[in-house]
Amino acid sequence: MIYECGVDLSILFVKHFTCISITLYISLFMKIKLGVIRLFLGGFFLLLTFVSVKAEVNATTNYPREINLYIAKNGDDKWSGKYPVPNKTGTDGPIATLPRARDLIRELKLAGKFNAPIMVLLTAGTYRLGETFLLESQDSGTKVNPITYSAYPGDKVIITGSIPIGGWKIFRDKILQVDLPAVKSGAWHFRELYVDGIKQIRARWPNFDKDDPLYGGWAFIEETLIETSELVEKKSLVSVRHTATTSENMPSKFRFALNNEKPREWAKVAQAELKIFPWYCWVDDLIPLRQIDLNQKIISLARPVLPSWMPLMKGNRFYVENVLEELDQPGEWCLDSATGTLYFWPPNSSNKAAVITAPINDRLFELRGTKEAPLQHVKISGLSFTETKSTWPEQRHENFHAPLLRGEAIRLENAADCQIEYNIISQVGGDGIRLQGITTGNQIDGNTISLTGGSAVSIASGSILNTPVWTDPAEMKRISLLYPRSENNIITNNTIHHTGTIKKNGGAIDFNAINSVDNIISHNLIYDTADKGINMQDGYGRFTVEYNEMRNLCLEISDTGALMTNRWHLLENDPDLGGRIIVRNNLIFNVVGCGAYDSTRESRGEVQTKAGGKIWSPYYAWGIYFDNSGSNRTVYNNIVIGTVLGGISMPVGDPKNNLFENNILVGGTAYLADLRVGAGRDGGGVQASGNRFVRNIVYGSAPEAALLHVNESTKTALVECDYNLYYSLSKSGLAIAGLKNETIENWRNLGFDRNSLVADPLFIDPANGDYNLRLDSPAFELGFHPINLRFIGPRVYKTTPRR
Repeated sequence: MIYECGVDLSILFVKHFTCISITLYISLFMKIKLGVIRLFLGGFFLLLTFVSVKAEVNATTNYPREINLYIAKNGDDKWSGKYPVPNKTGTDGPIATLPRARDLIRELKLAGKFNAPIMVLLTAGTYRLGETFLLESQDSGTKVNPITYSAYPGDKVIITGSIPIGGWKIFRDKILQVDLPAVKSGAWHFRELYVDGIKQIRARWPNFDKDDPLYGGWAFIEETLIETSELVEKKSLVSVRHTATTSENMPSKFRFALNNEKPREWAKVAQAELKIFPWYCWVDDLIPLRQIDLNQKIISLARPVLPSWMPLMKGNRFYVENVLEELDQPGEWCLDSATGTLYFWPPNSSNKAAVITAPINDRLFELRGTKEAPLQHVKISGLSFTETKSTWPEQRHENFHAPLLRGEAIRLENAADCQIEYNIISQVGGDGIRLQGITTGNQIDGNTISLTGGSAVSIASGSILNTPVWTDPAEMKRISLLYPRSENNIITNNTIHHTGTIKKNGGAIDFNAINSVDNIISHNLIYDTADKGINMQDGYGRFTVEYNEMRNLCLEISDTGALMTNRWHLLENDPDLGGRIIVRNNLIFNVVGCGAYDSTRESRGEVQTKAGGKIWSPYYAWGIYFDNSGSNRTVYNNIVIGTVLGGISMPVGDPKNNLFENNILVGGTAYLADLRVGAGRDGGGVQASGNRFVRNIVYGSAPEAALLHVNESTKTALVECDYNLYYSLSKSGLAIAGLKNETIENWRNLGFDRNSLVADPLFIDPANGDYNLRLDSPAFELGFHPINLRFIGPRVYKTTPRR
């Protein structure tokens, strides 16, 4: 490929002249009969062709097709970086570090030699970054000459934020110990330890349950307690209700229920930390301990739960970790910050070659421009990123919905037209990829992202909380002006799984506190997430979610959904932040939800339990969940299978002009579709209008599942609910929950679904997950269009950097 910057106008002329010469030669050769003339003309045109080709070659050699710089483990930053291996004399070869490659490119620019695309190619090996590799505005490429940082073709390149730990000694039995002076001095603290890239378990009570890692290995609050200043002197405790709402009366003590595994006597309680899902299990927290009384079974915390209005409640699940006395099985470890001692029982004592590492760096790559001069046209491709340090919960946004502040593999801030493609990101303490500030036209394409402490991909800001007022256009506009613009970014073709390993709540793909202008989330595969698959929170503007496959979602959080928007608004009459939000052609399967507190919030449907009835799962989750107001959303051609409260939900607040059309909703345990309109914090619901639920297939099979869930506000909020196909195998029959008489006939008497049908939709093989329709499906009589599953999920294609 010849790039524009390397081709002179004279070359273009020579190219055209060459083509004309060849064409004339062939034409004349066919027509002229005289042999001598044919030979003469043939030789003449061949000579012209040779001269023109030589001229092109000579011209292009002055403008290199590509500038390659090589980085290798055996490189030297004193060398030129022009060669992938050292020369025989050891005087030149690859460089050793990424910063040196960046600086060499800066030197090329200063010398006026940045006249071709630049490839920085890392050869095989593990590169340990003690500091973040930073690219700034001056490190931009151009549209014609982009700058790429990539793995050498065929090589496996690992970028890590961890260092190996050696010098181990025997502590007792199979437990090892090592002294880390940086930990003792307070310069280093970590909560992650790896063996050959596999995360190990901090010593804990109750023990981690490898056979049931999500719902096993928990203890439970039996009673919450509070200690007031007056009662502290008397050393007395008083029980409080779980409705406490301020930090002053937040219970930071509780009595725990004793299970089969009794805690041991802990010598250093203050170094232990409690992992807990408080209140209604919307979030999790990690809190230092102050005291434990084994006789009374009481734990005292060093601080209340955050956020301050989510108190501890009876039945909340928790465990305590980083306790040396509980280091009782292979793979467990404990860090004593006071002495700087790390204790570890290796999972395989016979493997002497195992590499034990801990993270020291909380961000690997940072592409950071400014608002005035964004960083542009840089590509990161084909690298593996791993083992960054988590800074949560010490560093956190005041809004619990916000993504993690640090710990990501790659951050783009004030960046435009950059590409992050075909990388592998795993075992990081924060998000996989974070887009921060003003971001435009960036592509996150073809990456495999897993085992992230937070989200896989986030587009966010550090802005203030969104206003709770969503009925005042002037106030919404004022807040919107404080947020950065995120425009025309594309998150596509990524395979994402096991997100939220540290901070549980949030989306695998997460938008937070931004103005979104036509960002696209498409063709991703998302599965096995702690919380949401895709989440839009506290922001404004349009986006499109299409052709994504999402499975096994919301495994650890309650009141959530596969795709959720919360306090996310369109601004009427705004050319960029108005219009419609599009959710189309997505496949959502098995939205779980999980809760553990005093009593369940939903009475309908059989609540499934774990941990001897103490954990509820599946519980309190939707498929496509619009919470706290929303308007102008178009939801069509989606297939949602296996939820609790419904495949779709009408927004809380004042939903207007939302369209739910041509969707297949299957298998909700309580409801199939939730069309209730909640009052919201502003007492809304009265003004909700213009919403339509048409030409959907609603298919129930759970024992108590209702087809629809409605309320009094639904009757005015829905302008049309018709031409749907309903079918139910449940004992509840064709129930419409929320009516005094739950029959579909009573619903029709209100003016809804008068043209709808009750019939088997004739899926091809629903028992084995095939929800394509047979050609004789009655859905087609209602105008339903087939949903083609062939185009859902990642598209298979890959580009490889040239050598």
